[in-house]
Amino acid sequence: MQDFSINNRRANVLDGEAIEECSVEYPFINKTLLLLFCGYVVAWYLQIGYRIPVLGDIRFEFIYALVLTVLAFLATPKIDTKCPLLPYVLLYFLVIVIQVPFSHDFTRSWDVFVDRIVKFAFMAFFIVSFVRSPSHMKYFLGAFLLACLKMGQEGLVGHLSGGLIWENQGIMRLHGPTPNYGHPNSFAGMAIGTLPFVYFLWPLSNRNIKIVLLVIAVLSLHVVLYTGSRTAYVGVFAFAVFAFYMTKHKKKFVGYVILAITLMLPLIPSDYHDRFKSIFTLEEKEGRSSEARIEILKDAWNIFTDNPLGVGVAAFPKVRTERFGRSQDTHNLYLEIATNLGIQGILVVGMMIYKMLGILNYIRIKSKLLLVKLDSNDTSSEVEDDLKLVEAIASSVIGFIILRLTLGLFGMDLYEIYWWFAIGITVSLYAMVTKIEITLIANQK
Repeated sequence: MQDFSINNRRANVLDGEAIEECSVEYPFINKTLLLLFCGYVVAWYLQIGYRIPVLGDIRFEFIYALVLTVLAFLATPKIDTKCPLLPYVLLYFLVIVIQVPFSHDFTRSWDVFVDRIVKFAFMAFFIVSFVRSPSHMKYFLGAFLLACLKMGQEGLVGHLSGGLIWENQGIMRLHGPTPNYGHPNSFAGMAIGTLPFVYFLWPLSNRNIKIVLLVIAVLSLHVVLYTGSRTAYVGVFAFAVFAFYMTKHKKKFVGYVILAITLMLPLIPSDYHDRFKSIFTLEEKEGRSSEARIEILKDAWNIFTDNPLGVGVAAFPKVRTERFGRSQDTHNLYLEIATNLGIQGILVVGMMIYKMLGILNYIRIKSKLLLVKLDSNDTSSEVEDDLKLVEAIASSVIGFIILRLTLGLFGMDLYEIYWWFAIGITVSLYAMVTKIEITLIANQK
């Protein structure tokens, strides 16, 4: 991708009149601060404190986050709080806070609230604080994808060496290299989340970046396949449908998909064929995973109908144990929301996600409209480049959310970082496209 700075360039806007010296003055963020934040992103995803025990002993990631928090308040411009998503985020946070003291398992709820919800919410805060321009967004996404690339590489090495693959539910399944992504389903969920960014950033990338994106995609698909995660298999299909809907070259897209499937099928071991088929047949080579999931869903529904206001943050396993003598969690995002946060949680989380998708679609459409009204002859215009990047990332996050909603049919990730990741980027993009539009209107006058 090209380097996006804010030097003055000429752009035609809105009514076709030539505007000289058009530039977007994004909030200034010191490059050192930006790199510090990117370092935190890499450290967080790779769990440096786990990999280097001495850093874990001194709670390195907590200290790092504390330093960034202080810097965000003292050394960055004031955050634009006009994004219409923010009231929904605050309402979501309030619903969770209320469910902690009234939880059926207060100790567990408090631990999850502090160690996951508050901790992960800071990632959104950091994104909004330090990522204030398309150039900053490139650094942030570069750090995120670099961390995912590293984990994908470790997955490949762990598969080839046998160090990260062992039998689970009747097949050899690849496990992740860190506790956060140790379970095959979690590892596959991390990997599949890179695909929307690879897909939508590809057209904007130069040759070298495309090579990196291709490697990320291959490693991610390798992780998805060999984790044996049926959840991720469905997710890949869902993303393919979304990508098909978004592309202008549908025939070419179908051709590439058919070619990829034709080349990959002979390389897939029969056990993984059977694993995929079990999505539809509910028959497994070993174990009772599908049967157990159905049992969990029934228990979750019964607990929700008995407790329509929710049993508390992450309290479902305890309640299930007390009532049915079974302790597994919901394995379903939607029932996790219903049982934990109740009817009010369903409404608030639903509204927040709906609003987030609406804002991202607005950003995508607004970027396209502004691009159409810019001078088509000035193809090197940095304003155009900025808008193309903003549009691509908005589309990527829409795809990312669709993936999470699909994976939520089979897994529970209400308290994971994915939602805060998407919230942070959405708020940041909204501020950028608003700033660009205001600048272009001002220059038109």
